[in-house]
Amino acid sequence: MALSIVLLVVALTQLSPKPPEVKPTPTQAVSQAIPKTLRLRSRSKSLVPVNVTKGDWKPTAEIEQAEWVYGTLVNYVIGLPASQENSDMLQAMSEADEIVIDLSNGQSLIFRYAGRQFVSTGSTDVFAQTRPGLTLILLGDNTDQRVVVNANYVPDSEVGKAVPSSLAQINTPVELGGAKVTVISARLVVNAPGVQVGSAFYMVDFIVENIGADALDAANFVVELQDYANQKYRVSEAASALGPNPAPKGQILPGIAVPFTTGFDVPANVTGPVLVWNFKPNAQFKAQASVAVPLVGPTPTPDPRTKLVVQITQAYFNTEQTEMIIVGGVGNTTGVPVSINASDISLSTPEGVLAAIRGSEPPLPFNVGPGQTLAFSLRFSRLPGTSAILKVLLTSFQLNMQ
Repeated sequence: MALSIVLLVVALTQLSPKPPEVKPTPTQAVSQAIPKTLRLRSRSKSLVPVNVTKGDWKPTAEIEQAEWVYGTLVNYVIGLPASQENSDMLQAMSEADEIVIDLSNGQSLIFRYAGRQFVSTGSTDVFAQTRPGLTLILLGDNTDQRVVVNANYVPDSEVGKAVPSSLAQINTPVELGGAKVTVISARLVVNAPGVQVGSAFYMVDFIVENIGADALDAANFVVELQDYANQKYRVSEAASALGPNPAPKGQILPGIAVPFTTGFDVPANVTGPVLVWNFKPNAQFKAQASVAVPLVGPTPTPDPRTKLVVQITQAYFNTEQTEMIIVGGVGNTTGVPVSINASDISLSTPEGVLAAIRGSEPPLPFNVGPGQTLAFSLRFSRLPGTSAILKVLLTSFQLNMQ
């Protein structure tokens, strides 16, 4: 049986328009609290904002100052000019050390030492904005390797409120009856289509796996967002439509895990330092999953996965007619390595019935280096009906069975 492939949607646009180039000075970002002072090991260093491109970071600050990479407000990236004192200090740090950043609004953030490593001077991994933290880098010591110190954010440091211990954390699965839900990322989005003045969208990406014996109806999920003032927000269709995954809908068969995105319309000054994302599989279920999600701004650059180019060249059934095999390729047009996980790929009927991934070549996750292409094949269980929709990240294809 042959299949025809029709490109349905190619959604490689960014959530927000590309911002103009910024050349920061210490007086910029008056509406956003920016780091002003770094304090560690009884030393205090004023912070100078700088722009860094593709890891090419040459220090310009005075020896008693430090450089903060402008726009890194999730994982604060700070460079220390190379000196014997700075080198000895970073090499001597241990789990007993606390590091403090004083912000322009008078608040102080506390970080706890988490580890030390040597990283090549051209590496861009140190700029990742995937979790709250602090990265300290020794700059300009004329070697191919840089000393890098990582520190974890102490959640109660922003406003003196601790995150309740009863809350689950990001990437922690929570089982509720026949559903296992895992929040994988969350972020505040501004300057996106549909955002009103004084408002923002808060996006939460999560995966629900059906671990029960019966199908789950995602349309029955009860999801809400709660701020630190106990104000609650319902799911916004306009906000959810901007996510990398669909809003909850359709049937989830036993053994299937499906990624979703829920978006919320919140005030731009929503109360933090963390928000609480609540989930129930249906309104009648008494228990709920409550997950602490950070109140942080958008990353300074778009998610590199929005720049991937996906093509499908073949789709056919195996000899036994029990599996659908899909062959294609993905190109990475960015300057950083990108991974594609099983949760980024789905095959479903137009009604939302999902097929299970039975295998892939190469094995998932797919890792695509900067400027590289990767050929792949995917094996899915066969779906009922005469059409299906394949989604890889933000690109969708319609498969018609003839």
